[in-house]
Parts: sequence; C-alpha cells; structure tokens
Amino acid sequence: MLLLMVAACISSIYCLCSAATHVGALTYVLYCWCNVLFVQAPNTPYEGSTALAAVKQPETKFNKLLSDLYEKFGGHPIFAKLRGVGLTNNPVYRKGQELADDLRDKYETSDHPAVHKVEDVKERLFGMSETASAMALIRSRDPRFDMSRLLQGVRFDAPIVVKAFLTHDVATLKAHCGPELLERLDGTFRYFEQQGLFEDPTILFTGEPELVELKLVEDEPLVVVQFACQQLKCTRDKFGNVMDGSPNSIQRVIYFWGLQQEHAGTVLPDGRVLPPRWVIKDMMWQSMLALV
Repeated sequence: MLLLMVAACISSIYCLCSAATHVGALTYVLYCWCNVLFVQAPNTPYEGSTALAAVKQPETKFNKLLSDLYEKFGGHPIFAKLRGVGLTNNPVYRKGQELADDLRDKYETSDHPAVHKVEDVKERLFGMSETASAMALIRSRDPRFDMSRLLQGVRFDAPIVVKAFLTHDVATLKAHCGPELLERLDGTFRYFEQQGLFEDPTILFTGEPELVELKLVEDEPLVVVQFACQQLKCTRDKFGNVMDGSPNSIQRVIYFWGLQQEHAGTVLPDGRVLPPRWVIKDMMWQSMLALV
C-alpha cells in the first residue's frame, strides 16, 4: 500500500512538471490521489480449473492509430462537444432523410418506362422466380406476347383439336401438337383401331380456358391451361353397335394442355414475320360424372 502511495506521488509530481501548462493536469493529479486513497487491495484471485483468463488480442495498426489520436485529442473541448451532438436530431439530417424517403416513394410508384427497364435489369441480375424467369424467356422471343391472347387462341383451337383427337385425325393434330405428343396419341389410336372401336365425336359445349401454371421444364417455358368440354360418352364398334355409354349420355371432360413456345417465328411469303408458334407438348384429360 505504501509503495502505491509513493508511486502515485511520484507520478503526480512528474505530471505537474511535464504538463503544468495544461488545464487538465490538476484534474489528473486529483484522480491519482483518489485511486490511492479509496482503492482496496484485491482479493486473492481464484486459480481453480474454471478460472477465467484474460487474453490480450493483437492490436492492428489502424486500431493503434485511432487509439493514439483519441489519447492526444479526445479530451479537447471541440471533440467533447462533437461527441455530445446527436446526428439524428440535426435539422439538416432530418430534411435529407425526408427527401430520400420522398424520392424512394416516387420511384416505387412511377410508371415511367425507364424505371421499368431498371427493374427488369435488377430482376435479371439478382434472380427471379421460376414464373418470372419463364415469362422473361417468352418475351425475349416474342416482345408483344400477351397471355390473354394466348388463352383466346386456345379457346378457338380447343373444339378443333378435341374433335381431331376423337376422330383420330392425325393430319389436323400435326398442325397443333408437338412430335412427342403425336407419338403417344398414335399408340392410343392404333389400340382403338385394333379393337375396332370408335368414339362419338359430338361436342356440345367448350368452356373458357384457364391458366393453371407457368413454369420452366428443361429450361423451356411451359404454359399449362385447362378447359372443360361437354361431349357424348358413346363408343361403338365397326358395325355401329354401342359398346360403352349411350347416344344420350353427356359427360364433362376436363382437358389439360401443356403449351410450349417454338424458338423462332415464321416468315411468310410476303416477308412478314409471325411470332413463335405455340404447340401442344402434352395433353391429359379426365372424365367427370355424366350429366345425363
């Protein structure tokens, strides 16, 4: 304890001699004397197996530079005043924050083409959902693509394709279906021909097509649509005998089409270019309960 008091006295005298011109020298001397008078001897440290050890982390050059600057200038009145200033309470800061929020709101609600172009670039750079990626690929091949026009085309083609399917009209199906689907349908048609069976092709009503899903299949966009048909459930043999259903049995059949876009458009003889054609890559159907 005596050694600590002597060391504090020597330190105080040294500080008075070397920093007499500084205003904070007297304060420093009083601080040292208070430490000597009021500090108590530390207890015997615990050295058991669970004792904590302080590990000194190596100081980087940048941290050392900051520490030296703080030791030299941290007590200066100007720096003390700056530390007491709240940035968020500054009128200039609040005005700038309000301006930034206003600009952000205007950007997010803008319909300017340049803003949409920037957002498209951001989506391509930072990733998109599968639906957005499929739509972006479709529009890269056909910039004027419109989903409603595609559904209108399905509404027009549905009775033609369904009737060709029921009558096994391969020539008509080739104009609307892809090669994979044609190969599958050819096997179905051969089975019916071997059995000598024919389905009634009468279609009473075709409903409005609906979009089911837009996704990527093997990095190609696939549009899945569905529509309902009311048709007669009647299968006859080659002699006209009814083998299944009846001439008055009406059933509701749900058709699912998987439409895929071709890579390039079609060039007409007069030089006009049509957008890439949509073909039926896959088709499924499900018969519902008979209506009559």
